[in-house]
Amino acid sequence: MLAETREREGEIRGVRVRLVEVVVAGHIVEQVISYDMAEAEGVHSQPFGEDVDRILQGGMFAFDKIAGDEMWGRTATAPAYVLDGKCVRTRKIAHCDDIKPASAWWTITRPDGTEVENPPWSCVAGEPPITHEELTALRR
Repeated sequence: MLAETREREGEIRGVRVRLVEVVVAGHIVEQVISYDMAEAEGVHSQPFGEDVDRILQGGMFAFDKIAGDEMWGRTATAPAYVLDGKCVRTRKIAHCDDIKPASAWWTITRPDGTEVENPPWSCVAGEPPITHEELTALRR
């Protein structure tokens, strides 16, 4: 199976932040967040360090509260490393449930008081959630 990448970009606290997802057979197996350290320094008028990084991390959590999917915030908690002048965080996704959006947990109640049962959430609509172990083993 071939891997593909999906990219999204957003402005968080004045800095362009990029989210790249590695997708195998429709399943998201890895997420990478990165932003340019020099841009962050310029926008926040201070040398790059924990303070600037924390400002951007907080923005990623806030972005999630608005978007409601929790992808940025979960990946923002991964350990940071520096690569080619960028601050990077990488998160491996071991199971579909690891990236289940917050909205999939919501309880929907009908006007008559009965609750709607949510179907199991999966990376691939219509398929049951699975472990990504076999998918990531193929990439190695």
